[in-house]
Amino acid sequence: MGMIGYLQQLPVTQLNSLIARVDELGGVIIHETFEEEVLDIDKAWHGIHFLLNGSSFGGKEPYENVILGGAPIGADEGYGPARFLTAEQVKDVSEALAQLSSDELESRFDPAELSAESVYPSNSDWNDEDDKEYVLSYYAAVADYYRSAASKGYGMLLYLL
Repeated sequence: MGMIGYLQQLPVTQLNSLIARVDELGGVIIHETFEEEVLDIDKAWHGIHFLLNGSSFGGKEPYENVILGGAPIGADEGYGPARFLTAEQVKDVSEALAQLSSDELESRFDPAELSAESVYPSNSDWNDEDDKEYVLSYYAAVADYYRSAASKGYGMLLYLL
């Protein structure tokens, strides 16, 4: 199945409760019940991160926070612990994504760079036009999800399974 990326927006009160109860939950937090539907970004998570940051891992805030940022919380969920963003960080991400045009992001799609950096899924040669559309369509969903969370003053959980 592979590494699938997930974003979970949640009210700050629920985020704070998770942080306070993380030991009681045995560190496993992603199986809690959340009011909002989780956003599954499939295997596009790494491509999105790369297009926003210009590197496979790392970057500068707020773009680093979009997929791979935040503070770790809980146990290893499969590919490391979940991470969380505060409502303020979600707002910062949402504002930054709103400033980034789809043309600018599309111009950053360089199949040779994606392949050279072994951007997941690294078995892709990234030369297919469908690969670009795949990553950009998930990016649009991510931007909308952050906009929605920011408008409600919510925090965010980020994790890979």
